[in-house]
Amino acid sequence: MLELNISAKTPSAINGAIKKIKEMTQGGEIKRDTPIRLVLESGTYRETVKYNLPNPLIVEAVHGIKNSECILMADNCESYNSGLINRGIFVFGPNVTNVTLKNFTIENTHVKSLQESISPMDSAEALVWNNTNGTLFCDGMKIISRQNTLYVKGFTFFLNSQISGDVNFIYGEADTAYFENCEIFAREDNRGDFDAYAVNSQALADKPGFLFFRCRFTADKRKKASVYAYRTDGKGNAKSEKGWDSIALVDCMISDFYSPELLWDDDMNLEVYPRGNSKAGLREYNSKTVLKNGSVEEADTSRRNVKSYTLTEDDYFAGYASRYLMLKDTPFYN
Repeated sequence: MLELNISAKTPSAINGAIKKIKEMTQGGEIKRDTPIRLVLESGTYRETVKYNLPNPLIVEAVHGIKNSECILMADNCESYNSGLINRGIFVFGPNVTNVTLKNFTIENTHVKSLQESISPMDSAEALVWNNTNGTLFCDGMKIISRQNTLYVKGFTFFLNSQISGDVNFIYGEADTAYFENCEIFAREDNRGDFDAYAVNSQALADKPGFLFFRCRFTADKRKKASVYAYRTDGKGNAKSEKGWDSIALVDCMISDFYSPELLWDDDMNLEVYPRGNSKAGLREYNSKTVLKNGSVEEADTSRRNVKSYTLTEDDYFAGYASRYLMLKDTPFYN
C-alpha cells in the first residue's frame, strides 16, 4: 500500500496527491491495483476533487480528530459548472474500484438564490458516486449541501454518518444504497419556508434501492411548509430499467417534523412505481416517531401515503433483520 500524508496548508493538496498517484502509475512505480491511503491532517481543504483511477483508495482524517475538524469544502453548482461530474465537491468516476472515506466532512457551500421550489441550476452535490461496478464505503462522514447533496449509483454503504440538505438530498440510480446508524437531516432552506425532501430514488428495476437501517430522520422545523422522507419523480414503470421508487425504512426514528404521509407524490397526481411491497416501493418496519419534547412513540402508519407498505414480521426476518440480509447479494459480501 502507498500512503501519503496530506496537509491543508498546501494549495490543492488532495488534487496534488491524486496527480502524483497517476504519474507513479503511468511511470510504473506502482501498479494499477496498488491500494492507496491518503491521510488528511486537520484543517479545511478548499478544492473540488475528481478521482477516476482503478487503484483502491482510502481517504481518512488523521486519527484522533473529529470529522468536523477536517473539511473538504467549495462552492459549486450546476449554474457554475454544468453536469453531474463537474458540479460536485468529491466526484468518483466509472473506472474506480473500491473506495473508503472515513471521519471527515465534505461540504458544498452553495447557497440557493432562485425562488423556484426546485431549480436544476441549484443542484450542488457534495459527493458524487458515478460508478456501477465498484464499491463505496463511508464511515463517520459528514456530507453537507442543500439541493442534491449525495448522488449514488451502484453499491454504496454509509455507516455512522450524517447526510444533510433540503431538497432531494439523497438520490440516484442505485442498485443498493445502504445506510446504517446514520442521521438524515433536513436542514432549513436558506431562501425561507420551502418544503423539504430527503430521498429521491431513481433506483434500478427490481433492485433493493435505498435501505435505511436504524437511522434517525431529523429536521429543522418549518413554519408552514412540510418535510417529507421521500419524493417521487413519477417516472418509474414496469418497462423502465431505472426510475423505480425503492426505499426501505427499518427500525428508524423519525422526527414528527416530517409529514406523517412520508411520501410526496403531488397529492397523488404522480405515478409511484412500484407501490410498496415486501421487496420494493416505499416500505417500513418498526418506525418510531420522535416528538418535539424528545419522547418516542410507535409511529402511526395509518397516516402513511396509501402507496406505502408496512413490512410484516415474516418480511422483516426474511430480508431486513440484519445488515447481512440486506447486503448478502451485493459486492460487500461477495
